[in-house]
Amino acid sequence: MNYSSTISLNCPHCQSMCQFTCASQNHIKCKNDNLYHIFYQCSNCAGKIISRWHGNGYTGRMESNGYIGSMGFKSNTMTLSNYYPNIDSYKPKIDLDVITNIEVKKDFIEAISCYNNDLYNSCMIMARRAIQQEMLIEIEKSKEKDNLYKQIESTGISANLKKLLQKVKNFGNYGAHPDFCLFDDEENKIEDDKKFAELSLRFLDKYFADQYETSALIDSAPKSKHELSK
Repeated sequence: MNYSSTISLNCPHCQSMCQFTCASQNHIKCKNDNLYHIFYQCSNCAGKIISRWHGNGYTGRMESNGYIGSMGFKSNTMTLSNYYPNIDSYKPKIDLDVITNIEVKKDFIEAISCYNNDLYNSCMIMARRAIQQEMLIEIEKSKEKDNLYKQIESTGISANLKKLLQKVKNFGNYGAHPDFCLFDDEENKIEDDKKFAELSLRFLDKYFADQYETSALIDSAPKSKHELSK
């Protein structure tokens, strides 16, 4: 693939074939691997990647940090060598395609996008919203409009998954309400927006793996005659 300000790649964060937009003002060449390192951002989840390119016809200047700052190209012939997610970005563990609830998936992707753009409070709020979307199914079944805590407790999921979702709810409350506090086991107040946001995404990943990925595996498995007759 030749260099362009927009390129199509399989996103390592959201696992979708997406258009990426160049997020670098300058092209910089690393003297250690002799490749150009260029940042791009996914148009779907806003996850950042670092791409590495072979290039020709370059003039530049040496920088003290080990990179060569761009001064101009004699030609724009650059070929993609490889790419990888930015270390500070969150990559979902679950295949997003197995999340059949479209609204839930949309909110989860937005939560990831918020995290990858350093919007940690927004990430926690969107993760909580994803749970709320999931609980709407239970509300329709029971016709009850209890608060989110009671909605989670009324579901048929395991006790551990309930605890997992209650944690995500708490992180969402922390992100939304300035007076909501979280504490360690010794009742010391903890303030770590980035860590709480990361835990929100990790806990949702665990929940989705149990609720959606397991269901997808079961549905795709061969069936007995008894199962087919149901």
